[in-house]
Amino acid sequence: MYQELASTSFLQVAYRPDSCLLIGRWLCSITDEQLREGYETMRLAALEHNCPHWLMDARRRVDRRRNGPEWVVTSFLPQVQRELGDRLCVAFLVLPNHLRELEEDASLPLRSPNATDPFQYARFIDEGEANAWLDEHRRRPRK
Repeated sequence: MYQELASTSFLQVAYRPDSCLLIGRWLCSITDEQLREGYETMRLAALEHNCPHWLMDARRRVDRRRNGPEWVVTSFLPQVQRELGDRLCVAFLVLPNHLRELEEDASLPLRSPNATDPFQYARFIDEGEANAWLDEHRRRPRK
């Protein structure tokens, strides 16, 4: 059961209370301003629902900007983790060709470099694998 929390022309945000999962689905390619606006919507929803598990579906974003993923992973999401005060786990769904590009760029790992960090992320092309990864993290004790 999903509760739709927000919807714009470029992002849908839903919450699954049964599994404490926040889902953001980008609906198209976006500008840097829309990226920041969309992630701010996710942040507010996460704080409202005390939800540290996110599924971010970026498969409809075909116009990739190189600065977006770096800002999200290095600045924005660690800030959200500190605000939540709990381990934040984000599964990113991306297109196969984008995953290949990221695999070739050693500056932005596909997964969190350290499994003990309070902020964990991983990139996937399969939604089932992304949800399984999130389920694994949900089973771990919360702070």
